[in-house]
Formats: sequence, C-alpha cells, structure tokens
Amino acid sequence: TRMGVTFSEGVSRQNMSLERFVEVTSTNAAKIMGMYPQKGVIAPGSDADIVLIDPAFDKTLEMSDFHISDYSIWEGFHAQGWPVTTILRGNVLVEDRELVNDSKYGRLVKRIVESTVLNRPIC
Repeated sequence: TRMGVTFSEGVSRQNMSLERFVEVTSTNAAKIMGMYPQKGVIAPGSDADIVLIDPAFDKTLEMSDFHISDYSIWEGFHAQGWPVTTILRGNVLVEDRELVNDSKYGRLVKRIVESTVLNRPIC
C-alpha cells in the first residue's frame, strides 16, 4: 500500500521524479534502517528485490484490493499507478497483483542503525 499511495500522490499527482520516488521508498529507507547498500540500490552484491508499478492503473481502491479483511484507511482512495509485480531474489512472488508464490524466500538482514538516526526527531 505504501508504494502505491506514494506513487499515486507523489509521481502521478505532484510530478515527483521517478528517481526521487526510488530515493523516498527504497534508498533513503535502507540508509535510515542501516541496510544500505545491501538494500535500497540495484548494484552488484545487493539484494535484487524489485517491485514493478503499472502507471496506467487507475481506480478507487476497495477492501478486496488489500490483503486484510476488516479495515483499511485506504479504502476509497483513488489510485493512479499501483504495484503489480514483486520479484524477490529473482523469484516472482506477486504477478498481476496476485500472490503466485508463497515460498519462504525472505532472510534476515542484519542492520546497524547509526546513533545519529536514533537520537533525532522522527518527524
């Protein structure tokens, strides 16, 4: 949901560049969480986890669009662009917005969060 909402609001509505979108959703998050460069960049030695977004996706979201059953604050949100495929270490997990592979490909990534991150305001 975070990726779809950020793409819809940032890229589709506010003309955020795709480079900035990647910084906001991947690179900067990985740096803050102490996982860069293993995460947050496409480079030799980094995890090759990729999300493909369909910029032509245009609809008002319904509960059936989420992987939860009771409530989402995003129900009724008009999305313009949405994640459609997720690839984890070369394995397609989600294709055309449907889970196609529920194998356990995840693995723990040890992280070290710098004290300058821990000791500053979060907002």
